[in-house]
Amino acid sequence: MDLRERTQREGGRGKFSRALEGIAAGHGLSAREAEVFRYLAMGRGSDYIAEKLQVSWNTARTHTHNVYVKLGVHSRQELIDLVDEAVRK
Repeated sequence: MDLRERTQREGGRGKFSRALEGIAAGHGLSAREAEVFRYLAMGRGSDYIAEKLQVSWNTARTHTHNVYVKLGVHSRQELIDLVDEAVRK
């Protein structure tokens, strides 16, 4: 079975997406915070997030701060470690 068939069998989402959705739901992230969380988990910064979401840099930073607080992390590395752990489960 190739990757495309496996992804379709899993409902069109891979482990990474399912892990992000589970973490976001489990920590009460809003829809916008979940979007920001996805970008952060992919290693993107506030400049990129602001551009993609068409918001100001300050707004992107505020969303980033809120995500960190709700997830209980203090750094990008802690956030990535959280996601890595969820993907491995």
